[in-house]
Amino acid sequence: MIRSNLTISIIVPVWNSERTIEMTVGALLMQTLAADEIIIVDDGSTDRTTARLAGFGDRIRIVRRENGGPAAARNTGVREARGEMIAFTDSDCLPERSWLADLLAGFDVADSTRLAGVGGVVRGIGGGLTSEYIDLIRLLDPEPDANGEIPYLITANACFRREALTGVGLFDEGFRRPGGEEAELGYRLRRGGYQFKLAPSAVVYHHHRQSFDGLVRTLINYGAGAARIANLWPERRIERPLFLMLRQLASPRAMTRRWRDRTSAHGWRRGLYFALLDHLRHPAFLLGYRLGTRKTAN
Repeated sequence: MIRSNLTISIIVPVWNSERTIEMTVGALLMQTLAADEIIIVDDGSTDRTTARLAGFGDRIRIVRRENGGPAAARNTGVREARGEMIAFTDSDCLPERSWLADLLAGFDVADSTRLAGVGGVVRGIGGGLTSEYIDLIRLLDPEPDANGEIPYLITANACFRREALTGVGLFDEGFRRPGGEEAELGYRLRRGGYQFKLAPSAVVYHHHRQSFDGLVRTLINYGAGAARIANLWPERRIERPLFLMLRQLASPRAMTRRWRDRTSAHGWRRGLYFALLDHLRHPAFLLGYRLGTRKTAN
């Protein structure tokens, strides 16, 4: 069972987030369960992020570093943190007031020593069809695999045991962009005998990509991250990604089926847009994988 006197650190990596960081920090300061410290890792911001943070005074701790990407920023935060439990969210997120309490409650199980982390769900802020689609497919939620086990957690909404993170060497800083670093960490933790758990009541609201091309770029980044994972973990390699991408793109039957299912459930306009994203989702990932594989080879 988890101890009631555990120390808790919240870590938020930030890069050029002047528009949203004040709302994020404000939400963290209003938690029903107060963290022992809130660490903001400024990953080389060049906008007014620093000025936005100045008004919070000593209620937060700011650590500045040269730009190295979110994985490196999170690692910097963990090394600076004093907490036994490390909670993560992002600088464009708004956690609900009970977020931290709900994550910590997820560790209160009979045998929690092998539980590396607990993750919650992520929902979009505001409207827009792209944001609605991201929520519809639960793109940012921990999803069980074929064995019913959660393979990794999304750091927009997660809490880890510090000893589990440090025991496997933290995040791989070779991932310079978002996408892949969380899954790779999850593989190492799972191989070390750890497990993950979902806490559905722990909710974070996120400024999703609001545009079609923004979501496609995100999926391409995920594919590029998967290519780096495959380089580190050969059993994760995808064979013939270009062939798979072209075959899926050139399948009118699959597109017709998606259009029929989506329009039936969501109406003509939304259904057509969702069907198009369904059709492009995996090919965009495979394109990123292909590009990432070529970059790794060079």
